[in-house]
Amino acid sequence: MKIKSASGQSLIEVLTALAVVLLVMVALVRATTISMRSSGFSKAQTQATAYAQEAIEWIRAERDKDWDEFSTRAGTTFCLNLEPLSWSVEGMCPADGYTLGGRFKREATLTSVDGEGNKVEVKVVVSWLESGGEHQSQITTYLTNWR
Repeated sequence: MKIKSASGQSLIEVLTALAVVLLVMVALVRATTISMRSSGFSKAQTQATAYAQEAIEWIRAERDKDWDEFSTRAGTTFCLNLEPLSWSVEGMCPADGYTLGGRFKREATLTSVDGEGNKVEVKVVVSWLESGGEHQSQITTYLTNWR
């Protein structure tokens, strides 16, 4: 009489296969999460840079309107969260002032570079909060009395 051997998977083989599948699934979920977080950061950084560039262009136009009035603002920081942009909020934005676009705050600091008042450094910093803390996009330019 012949005895047939039992065929099939042992419990250890099944558990090993399940562990491998589980590890692959966890790795895929982790990779997707990191990818989404990076994508969100890149989107926020792009928007922050656009807000900074918008402020630089507005400040340049203010310089072009009247240099004498513009140059008196050197040595001051302005919170530029309001639309349309204006010089109305002098000083830094409040610590919780992430109101620009519902997520950002934008500050511009004007500093006289030469003692004659013919060159002003303009630094615009746009900040936002995200996992990992506060992040910033910054643009610095120099404006002169070109007229």
